[in-house]
Amino acid sequence: MDIARQLKQGMNTGSVLFGQRQTMSACAKGDARLVLVAANCPEGYISDLTERHPDVTVHRVELVNRQLGAACAKPFPVSALCILEPGQSDLLSLTTNV
Repeated sequence: MDIARQLKQGMNTGSVLFGQRQTMSACAKGDARLVLVAANCPEGYISDLTERHPDVTVHRVELVNRQLGAACAKPFPVSALCILEPGQSDLLSLTTNV
């Protein structure tokens, strides 16, 4: 699966939140359906996220945070993002791999 293409599709037709705080908040509210984390996302954040919200799918992509930000057309690094609505993308087919 081409993550960059699916992210672009998801951002255009669905709902995506960027950043560790917004992602954790969306998980706490029960809004997050999928969390994507960068390859260099801090391990402490990932373990905290999976412990607090075991029902949310967390998928680590092979892109580092700068590449993930560029794939999302953002001028800043993105270490975590969450999918609220996938739109026409196939992002929800990703499985937990952390």
